[in-house]
Amino acid sequence: MPGYLSYVAGGAGATGSGGAVSRLHIFRPALLFVLGFTTIFVLLGISAMALGGVLQRFQTETNLIGGALVIVFGLAMTGLLRLPMLMADHRWNGPRQVNGPVGAFLLGVAFAFGWTPCIGPVLGSILTVTATSSGNGAILLGTYGLGLGVPFLLTAILMGNAAAALKRMRRFGVALNIGGGAIMIGVGVLLMTGRLQEIAIWMLTTFPALGAIG
Repeated sequence: MPGYLSYVAGGAGATGSGGAVSRLHIFRPALLFVLGFTTIFVLLGISAMALGGVLQRFQTETNLIGGALVIVFGLAMTGLLRLPMLMADHRWNGPRQVNGPVGAFLLGVAFAFGWTPCIGPVLGSILTVTATSSGNGAILLGTYGLGLGVPFLLTAILMGNAAAALKRMRRFGVALNIGGGAIMIGVGVLLMTGRLQEIAIWMLTTFPALGAIG
């Protein structure tokens, strides 16, 4: 994250009082960077919703295929299954610095298309669930983009203390991947058995506030 933030900020060129890097100088392009990849995720969610409308007539088949895909993604997340295509990092060797707000936004767009380690299985699962159920893809993918973006923005604000905090968080990475993968496998099973809608209805009944969000 600090590497990307330095890149979108055009290096650590702007300094504030006492020689410290201006947090505002880093936060503004970081925010545009987050908006860039979130925009792509929302568009992908809308596309998945449109596809889901076409697939509604084949609901049983799409549930089986979609659930199987989500299970595969979950197994990849836990590390039990290796999918090199999803775990590849396709980077663009662009200029050494990104200048201006448009450049930061476009870098976020490129990030959404090219940075697939870790996010590939999760992103694929969300798109699959969106296409095979009645979920709102724009909200789901917008929330996902927010989940990715908040750490970037917090890092931009904290900056000096962020690197040490991120190193401490790495020790939980494997456990988080396994836990997230297990949840994805469970969602895949629910999707294949047609029980996912029942869970959604139960959650809306138990937590009415979710209905307002959706």
